[in-house]
Amino acid sequence: MAEYNEGNLRESLSLWDGYPHDDASFFERRLRRIDRALSGGSDYGPLSAHSRFGKSLGLGFLCRFGYHIMASQTVENASLDASQRVVFLGQAAEFQEFSTLEQYVTPSLEYYGETLLQLMATSRADLLAATEEIALSVLRSGRYAPPEGTTGYFTQPSKIGVFALEMLAQARGETIDWESFHVPPDRFWLDVARIGLNEPDPAKAAEWAQELCEAHMRTLATDVENGTMGSSTGHEIRREAHFLWPITTVAFLRMRAGLGHRTDPVDHPLMRTSFQVLHDWQVPAGSWPGAPWWAEVLNKTQTIAPGLAPQIGLIR
Repeated sequence: MAEYNEGNLRESLSLWDGYPHDDASFFERRLRRIDRALSGGSDYGPLSAHSRFGKSLGLGFLCRFGYHIMASQTVENASLDASQRVVFLGQAAEFQEFSTLEQYVTPSLEYYGETLLQLMATSRADLLAATEEIALSVLRSGRYAPPEGTTGYFTQPSKIGVFALEMLAQARGETIDWESFHVPPDRFWLDVARIGLNEPDPAKAAEWAQELCEAHMRTLATDVENGTMGSSTGHEIRREAHFLWPITTVAFLRMRAGLGHRTDPVDHPLMRTSFQVLHDWQVPAGSWPGAPWWAEVLNKTQTIAPGLAPQIGLIR
C-alpha cells in the first residue's frame, strides 16, 4: 500500500505554528466576547460564547501540536493539554446551555465522537469520563429526534460518535440502543465496536484495525470550505490534525489492550505517518501551566454557573 504524502497537510498546519499559549493581547477580543455573554449580552444564555471559544482555541492548540509532530517529531505536551482542557470547557458550558434552553441547537454527535476518540488515543482518562457523561446526556435527551417537518436530524448514518460511545459501553458490558435515541448507526463502525473490540483472535483483530484505517481516511472532511464534505455527506473527522493521526485505530487498539486483548501488528500506511510517535504516548495532565486569561475565564464562568464547579475543577 502506498504511503501518504504529508506535505500539503504539514503546510496547512504550519499556519498555526505561532499560536500562543499565554499571549494576553491575542485573547483580548475573545475574552470581551465571553464577558459580553456572561453579562447577558447574548441572544442565548450567559455561556453561549463558550462553545465557539472552546472550538476555536482548542483547534488552534491542536493544529500547533500536529504541525510540530509533522515538522520535527516534537511532541508539545502543553499544546495538546491546552487544547483538551479548552475544548472540555466549551463542551461543558454548551451542555449547560443546551439543558436549560429549548431553542439551543442539539450538539453534533460527531464532534463528541472525534473528541472522545482523541481522549482515548491519548489515555486522557479524567476528561474522557466527563466528556462521555456529557455526550450520553445529550443522547438521552431525545433531542436527536427528527424535527417537525423533516425526515430526521441525520442525513447519513452516524459514524464516529456511535463508534466512540459504543466502544466505551461495550467495555462496561453494555450495549446502546441507537434507534431508540433516533440515531441511525453506520453498520461498519458499529460492528467494529460490538464485534471487533472483543475479537479474541489477534490476527482477526488486526484485520478489523486495517479496515478501520481505511474507514478513517474515507471519513475525512477535507473540503469543508466548499461545502462538499461534512457530516451531511458522511465526512465526520473535521480537525486537520486528525487526518493522518489515526485516533480511530489507536483508540480501538488501546481499548482492546485495556480489556486484556492482544492484537497483531497493523500493517497500514496510516499507522506509519509522522503521528506514529504518538501510538504509545499519553498526554501528561497538567502539562500546560495555564495562563492569567485562562484563570479569568474559569473564575467568571464558575461565578455565573456554579453548577459547573466539578467540571471546572478538572481543567483548572
